[in-house]
Amino acid sequence: MNRKLTFAVFGFFLTFHLFVFSCSRSAAPAKSNTTVKEGPAPVSKEPTADGDAKLIKDILYYTNEFRATKGLPPLKLESYCSQLAQKHSDNMASGKVAFGHDQFEIRNDAVTLKFHGVSGVGENVAYGNLDAKGVVDGWIKSPGHRRNMLGDFNLIGIGATQKGKVTYFTQFFVKK
Repeated sequence: MNRKLTFAVFGFFLTFHLFVFSCSRSAAPAKSNTTVKEGPAPVSKEPTADGDAKLIKDILYYTNEFRATKGLPPLKLESYCSQLAQKHSDNMASGKVAFGHDQFEIRNDAVTLKFHGVSGVGENVAYGNLDAKGVVDGWIKSPGHRRNMLGDFNLIGIGATQKGKVTYFTQFFVKK
């Protein structure tokens, strides 16, 4: 496996703040003619501290909708990957780790031990006063995040933790 690590930073300010970082280990986009058939539930603007299930479902929907526009297969929400993503969002929100990719190697090693044959991992993080569509749109507009979203991955974990009016988001991508 190519162990090259890439980082991208993107941020902008409107009436809210959005800061996002991406990180990945080798993965190239794959081609497919898969389409997304199920629409999102109404967008949640107030996730719970435990990672609002509806918000996570909507982030998955918008991510897979974007992948479908590029002819890519949908990502499957995987529970262990989601546990890793949720814990990272919790840790960023609580200040246990800095916003960004602190301990990414630990998440990488954990998923590699859990699933044999992992050939790539990637991660997008963001925080802000955002709903699912807003955070996914921010990631799409950032080249590094976009590259992860279009990467040759088949599994995804998603975590979201609210602290006050700010939500911390993590997408954790895996190619197995």
